[in-house]
Amino acid sequence: MGIVLDDVSYNIIDNLSLKINEGRITFIVGKSGSGKSTLLSLINGDLSLEKGNIVNFKKCGFLRENFEDSFFCNTIYQDMFFVLRKNGIKNCDKKILESLKIVGLKNNILDRSFFEISKSQQKKIALACLLSLNYSIYLLDEPFRNLDYASTENLLKLFSMMKFKYGKTIIIASNDADIALREADEVICLKEGKLFFKGNKFDLFTNTELFKKSDLTLPKLIEFTNLVKENKGIDMGYRDDVSDLMKDIYRFVK
Repeated sequence: MGIVLDDVSYNIIDNLSLKINEGRITFIVGKSGSGKSTLLSLINGDLSLEKGNIVNFKKCGFLRENFEDSFFCNTIYQDMFFVLRKNGIKNCDKKILESLKIVGLKNNILDRSFFEISKSQQKKIALACLLSLNYSIYLLDEPFRNLDYASTENLLKLFSMMKFKYGKTIIIASNDADIALREADEVICLKEGKLFFKGNKFDLFTNTELFKKSDLTLPKLIEFTNLVKENKGIDMGYRDDVSDLMKDIYRFVK
């Protein structure tokens, strides 16, 4: 069934109606202050609606932008054990080791403090906690912020695996249009708390007039293909992956 919002209002969110499909990676995009984080909090049930209704029959795992506040023990093992035990999980040690393997971390990290490891590792630990609770839906608020290229790529591979191997629904709030172009199955664009666009990413990113009104920054791949078409008269179409674009360029110059 997915998640259905019917005429929802809260603070900046204004009369929002939409459906988010299951088993997909959905990006919620929009400039800062557009209501992305508020929408995730509403879906998670953290806020009381001023108006409307949200139908969601499945529990969500929420990686908040300030997720560091949830970690306070001396070691990562103690933090993860606390989360699992608090949620009534048995065989905590087994779950912890399984979730670490999924996010690509070694077991020896468990003896370290959460605040001694890198930002990328911190986010992986937070995701490992959520994965160990086996939610069907994962809400991720700006998960790529302050990460380098390699760390971002590792997270993207993890999200892809969560979708394809485990059938998870992943909803990502981000103002990074480049990553949304690459990874999104569907895009929801908010503007001043209202629904500006919902649908196929190419229908948003390749519609010049529509995109200008979105207040987003054009993805670099789209910008490049537009420049090639404008300056060289070569229409390479649109790609969401730089590897595919490079193959097209090679084909045209061959």
